[in-house]
This record gives sequence, structure tokens and C-alpha cells, in this order.
Amino acid sequence: MKQEMLITQISPDQVGEFISESFYQELTENFQQKFPTEVKSVMLSRTAVETVLNGENISGIKFMNGLEDANDPSSRMLILIPCNYTVTASLPNSIINQHGFMTNTGEVISLERTWQVLFNHVLNFKKLDPTMAYTQINRGSFMGREILTELVCSTKVNNLVYHFGHSIDADYSYKAIIHPESNMFLIGDQSYPCPGSTGCPTTGKDPCALTRITTTMLGTEAEGQLNTLRAFRDKILTEKFSGVEVEKYYTISASLLEAIDKTQNKEAIFKDLYDNYIATSLNAISQNDEETAFLLFQEAMQHLTETYLYQ
Repeated sequence: MKQEMLITQISPDQVGEFISESFYQELTENFQQKFPTEVKSVMLSRTAVETVLNGENISGIKFMNGLEDANDPSSRMLILIPCNYTVTASLPNSIINQHGFMTNTGEVISLERTWQVLFNHVLNFKKLDPTMAYTQINRGSFMGREILTELVCSTKVNNLVYHFGHSIDADYSYKAIIHPESNMFLIGDQSYPCPGSTGCPTTGKDPCALTRITTTMLGTEAEGQLNTLRAFRDKILTEKFSGVEVEKYYTISASLLEAIDKTQNKEAIFKDLYDNYIATSLNAISQNDEETAFLLFQEAMQHLTETYLYQ
């Protein structure tokens, strides 16, 4: 019988489970058949995993898919993004360190390089599956602290192996499997670009900052403006400017909202963001001044990251 992740509402630190070797073989073989030109696995430094888990308030790690070169599948890499315990102890939001993130090899790379390698993966995946919407492209997998700790404590080898897997008939088809040099296979869960993962409860609040802020300000009248912003996002990705900024947004959005929710003047912050950035960008888009709208988007991301997220 096929072994599949149990989709239940659990704490983020418990996401993931050990699976049988036969299920591991099935998932990895499916991936190779679906994506024959792609790298099937990468080495994962045990020390890197332990280092990330040793951070403060860590609920788990998002293993985000990256490429050094969007045109070179052999340049596959992972970005290890630590996640926190949120106010609601539900969504595993990304912790943003201004010095950057650790990769699967243990190297620390800058935030700017992080956003680029993440977008390189998106560009590559889009070529593999042109029908897939950019917002639905698999960006990586989240695994909880408890099971990762159990895995790294079970082995004395320096490196683990991170495999890419695919489940043909699952709702969330892209899987990640980590194992040491033993028959212990840990399966992780898919992470959406606007963070969250199956198996984790949700807050009931939209983790997309633009959606939440605009809806808070306009209520039911927000949908028209949100559709304009979504169309502009797709233009950024497909026609001009830099999709790197979009990957940055996807990574920080839920964490940004979490940080603002902790403040005493959330309503005033939302109004300021809407008036100074969102409404102004919408006005620029309406006048076909897309360059100004994009510059406002960049400015907003930098301001918000520096003000609320850097640790």
C-alpha cells in the first residue's frame, strides 16, 4: 500500500514523517520520469541543518529550490530558510537575516543572491511546465524541527542526501526526501510561494501582504484593485523588470504581516502602506507608468524588510 503523508492540522515543528524505502523509491523514480533533465538529488550538509536549527525560536526549515544558473540544471542548490514559532503557532514564517541564508553546502549567501537563485529556479521550472502558473510553481519543502533533529541525531555522517520526489496522484505532488547513509527516509511537505504547507493549520488570515492590506482598507471593493496588482505582478514575471523582486515578496510576505500584527499601531501602518505605496502604484499603472510602479514596489520591499524583519 502506498504510504502518504497524513494531512492533519499539526504544529509546524512536527511536519514531516519517516517513510519506507519502497515509498522513497517510488517518489524518486516518479520524479526522474517526469523531469529527466533535472538533478535528482543534492548533498546536504548535516552541519548546515544543525546550525540553522540552533537559531532562536526555530520551528523548522524551508528547503527552498534554487539554481545558480537558470539555464543549467546541474547548478541545483538549496537555500535553508529558518522559520519561527508565530503568534498563532501555526504558519511557519520565514526568519529574515540581513546577512543572508545558508545553502545546502553550508555556504552563507547574501539576500540579493538568494532572491536571484530562487527566481532562477522559477524560470527553469516554467520551461519544464509552461502551463503552470508562476504562483503555483513549487518553491521548496518545509520540515519541522522535531523530526529534523531526530534525523541528524541518528547519524554521524557529515552529509545527508536531499532527494526530489514526485507523487503522481497526490494533491500536493512535489515531495522532498532527506536521508543519511542508512535506511531512514524523511519526507517533507510542499511549501507554497505565499508560505504555508499542508499539514499545518492556517491562521484564517491571508498571508499575502498586498491582499490583506488592500482588503483591510477597502473591504469588498478591494478585488478590482487586487486584480490590477496581480496582472502587474504577472507582467513583472513574464515581460519586463525583475521577477527577483517577486520571489523576495513571496518569501517575506507572511513574516512581514506577522511582525506588523505584533505592533501597537497596525491599522496606522496598513493605512500608511496603502496610501504611500499601493494606491500610488495603482495610480502609476493606470497611467501606463509601469516603471514607477515597479520602483515603488522595490522601495516598499526594502523599507519593510529593514523596518520589520531584519534579525
